[in-house]
Amino acid sequence: MEFASSGDVASTMSARIERAIRKDILSGAIAPGDRLRVAELSARYGVSHIPVRDALRQLEGDRLVIIESHKGAVLRGVSRKFVADMHDTREAIETLLVRNATLRGAAADFDRLEKLALDYEAAAASRVAHAMVEANLSFHRFIAVMGDNPEAANILDRGWELVIAIRNRFGFGENRVAEIIQQHRALVTAMKARNVDLALEAARIHCESAKNDLLSRMAEDGAA
Repeated sequence: MEFASSGDVASTMSARIERAIRKDILSGAIAPGDRLRVAELSARYGVSHIPVRDALRQLEGDRLVIIESHKGAVLRGVSRKFVADMHDTREAIETLLVRNATLRGAAADFDRLEKLALDYEAAAASRVAHAMVEANLSFHRFIAVMGDNPEAANILDRGWELVIAIRNRFGFGENRVAEIIQQHRALVTAMKARNVDLALEAARIHCESAKNDLLSRMAEDGAA
C-alpha cells in the first residue's frame, strides 16, 4: 500500500485553496483591490496558514495577486486600460485558436461546441450569473482545446478571472446577452462549415463587442 507524503498532501491542499480563491474572485466575493490577509483566508477556508501562503504565491505567478513586502497580498486592481488590453490580447490569441480549430476540428468536436453554445443559451434564459459565466468559459475553453495550442490557451486564461469579476460587478448592456448568443451561433456555424475567414471575423466581432460593452458599462459607472 502506498501512502501520500506530507508534501503531496500540502500540495493538494494548496491547490484546493487556490481553486477556492479563484472561485471567490469569479463570484465577486473577493474584489479587485481587496487585501488578502492570510489569517482571514485561513479562517474562511478552514485551513492552516501554509496552504494559503502557497496558493497566494501561485496566484501571484498568474498575475492575479500582488504580494508586497511587509504589507501582504492584494488582489490586483483593474483599470479600463487593463480591461482593454486583456480583451485585445484575447482577440489575438482566440483568433489563432479559432483558425486551428476550424481547420483541424472533427465533426464530433463541432457538435460538442454547438451543444456548449446551447448550454450558454439555457444559462442566459435562467439569468443565473454564475451559470452564465461557467457556460461561457466552457464554450471558449473547448475552442482552445480544439485549437490544440496549450501555450496559447494558458496565456488566454491568465488573469481572465479579474475581467470576469469586473463583468460581474458592472453587468451587461441592455442587448449584450442576446448579442453573445447570436455571436456564438455565428461562430459555430462558420467553424462547422470550415470557413476560416468567416470564423475569424466572427471571433473578432465577438471579442471587440465584449470589450466595448464592458468599457461602456465601466464608463457609465465612472470607474477609473
